[in-house]
Order: sequence, then C-alpha cells, then structure tokens
Amino acid sequence: MHQFLNRHGEMDAVQPRSERFYNIADEWWFAIRRGPDQGPYPTQSAARQALIEYINDQLAFEKQLQEGREQLKYLHY
Repeated sequence: MHQFLNRHGEMDAVQPRSERFYNIADEWWFAIRRGPDQGPYPTQSAARQALIEYINDQLAFEKQLQEGREQLKYLHY
C-alpha cells in the first residue's frame, strides 16, 4: 500500500491517486485525464517515453492556442 503525500504547494488533505502506469498481459499502458488510456507499449520504459511525448505535444498545443488568442485580441483593437 502506498502512503500518498501532498505535492509541492498543496496544503489541503491528500487526494486519492492511482498509478499512472499499469500492465496487462505484458503490455504497458498509461492513464490520462482527458481521453482513453494510451497503449499498449512493449515496456514500461516505452510507455514512460510515450507519456513524455504526449505531455510535450499537449504543451505545444496549449501554447499555439494561447498565441492564437493573443493574435485575435490584437485584431479586435
């Protein structure tokens, strides 16, 4: 059993958490909040690398959205 601790900057009660990575029949998956779990991957290491790529893609997409909003803001002035 895991004992969960507050994350950096969290002061309230610790929220329940589950493992992000799991395996089924020697295939590795990772869970995300928005959308279906991602996988299968042949190893946990491959799943971890895929998660890093997924996060980087999401951050790039969010940056593009923000830049688009800023451009629209300037067009309205």
